Amino acid sequence: MIKELLDVVSEIPTPDALIQQIISTASNPNTSAKELEKVISMDVGLSTKILKLVNSAYYGLPRKITKLSEAIVIVGFKTVRNLALSVFTYSALHSRTTFIDHDKLWSHFMLTSILSEQISKNIGFMNREEVFLAGLMHDIGKLAIDLIFPTYILELSKASKELGIPMFKIEYELGVESHTEIGAELLRIWKFPQEYVDVAYLHQKPSLNPDSPYIEMCCIVHLADLYSNILIPGTSLSYGNSYLDPIVFQILGIKPSSLKLFYNDFGRVYERSKDLIFGGVESETGV
Repeated sequence: MIKELLDVVSEIPTPDALIQQIISTASNPNTSAKELEKVISMDVGLSTKILKLVNSAYYGLPRKITKLSEAIVIVGFKTVRNLALSVFTYSALHSRTTFIDHDKLWSHFMLTSILSEQISKNIGFMNREEVFLAGLMHDIGKLAIDLIFPTYILELSKASKELGIPMFKIEYELGVESHTEIGAELLRIWKFPQEYVDVAYLHQKPSLNPDSPYIEMCCIVHLADLYSNILIPGTSLSYGNSYLDPIVFQILGIKPSSLKLFYNDFGRVYERSKDLIFGGVESETGV
C-alpha cells in the first residue's frame, strides 16, 4: 500500500532540477571541473554547504578549502555529487517534524556511507564513490514511511527496542511492506541507477538475491550498516542484535577474523568523522 503512495503524496521531497543536473553533470566523464562548478554555483547556499562538508575532518585536507573549484579538483567530481545529495538527504529528513529524531537517523545514514567507503578501501573495491552514495541512501525507505505514516514507523521502532529484534525482522513477521521494499521503490521513482535500488532492497539480507550484478556493493553496505548499528546503536531506529548474512564472507573474500580488525579500524574512522556524522550541514541549513 505504501509503495503505491510514493509518487502521489506531497510529503516526500524529490531531488529538484538542480540536484538532478549536478548528478548528471558529475557523472558525465566528459564534464570539466569548470562546467560542474558552474552548475553548483547556481545555488549559493548549496555551494556553501558543500564547502562545509569538504572541510570536515573526515577528508583530512591539509588546509581549508574556500573555493568550489578547488573542492571539485581535490576531492573529485563524484564526491562533490555525493555531498550535494547529502545536503538534499539532510533537508529531506528535516522537511517536517514527526515523532522520531531525524538528527539520529541522519547520523546513521552518514556513518553507514562513510564505513561503506572504508570497507571498499579495505577489500580493494574500486567504485568507492558509488558505495558511499549507496550507503547514504540505503535506509531511505524509513524516511518515506516516516513522512507518510509517522506513527507507524514510531511503533515499529518501539517494538524493535522493547523486543530486542531488528526492525526488518518485525516487518517480515508482520508480513508488511518492508522499509527495504519501500526504499527501493522510492529510488526507482527518483530514477536512481539500479545498483542503488538493489542496495536499498538487499542491504538487510543480500542473500535474498545472490545473483544481483551488484551483490558486492550490497554486501559492503550490509556490513557497514551492521558496524554503524554497533558504533551508534539505536540511531537507525532498529534495535537488537544486528544480523550478519554469511554470504558476506564469500562475496567480499574476507574471514570472520577480519571482523575484529575492521571494528578497531572503524572506531578510529568514527572518531575522525564525528563532525560530518553529527554536524553535517546543520548550521548551514538552518533546520
